Amino acid sequence: MSSEVRVEALREAMTMMLYLSIVLLATLTALPSGTDGGAEGQGATGVHGLGLVGLIWGTTVGLALAHWFSFRLTARAFGGGNLSDRDALVGFAQLGGAVLVAGFCTIPVLVVGDSDEIRVTSWVPALIVGVAGYVVARISGRMRIQSLTLGGVAMLLGLTVAAVKNFLLGH
Repeated sequence: MSSEVRVEALREAMTMMLYLSIVLLATLTALPSGTDGGAEGQGATGVHGLGLVGLIWGTTVGLALAHWFSFRLTARAFGGGNLSDRDALVGFAQLGGAVLVAGFCTIPVLVVGDSDEIRVTSWVPALIVGVAGYVVARISGRMRIQSLTLGGVAMLLGLTVAAVKNFLLGH
């Protein structure tokens, strides 16, 4: 496998990670969090626990399948009706990126209590976007402090995109 193909696969995996992170961020920030006081002062409002894990993985699988279908269709259209080994590798890289994001977002749900899990989990996709911004800046030759700044800007832009998405959807 050539370095060109590896770079393309990595780019596609990172693109999927960023896309899914922003979608999950918008989804998670639209959910209610905390406790509702319930009859005995207990009980979390909204989605939590396994329901939240299901939401994360359901969103991930849905987006990954939609992307996989679209990618395969366009790859065939531009590949003379055939799917090349390169196309297959890139497609699997995209799926791998999606699985990584969902996996990272699942960890806080399993570790944090019901009242804080949505708030804590929402930071995971935001941090993924920030880290991606940092990595891109470092790869392009920026100094560490510049890269940290660009990572922070990327995270803020990701949060802004998620907020705009929620606003436009009426959440």
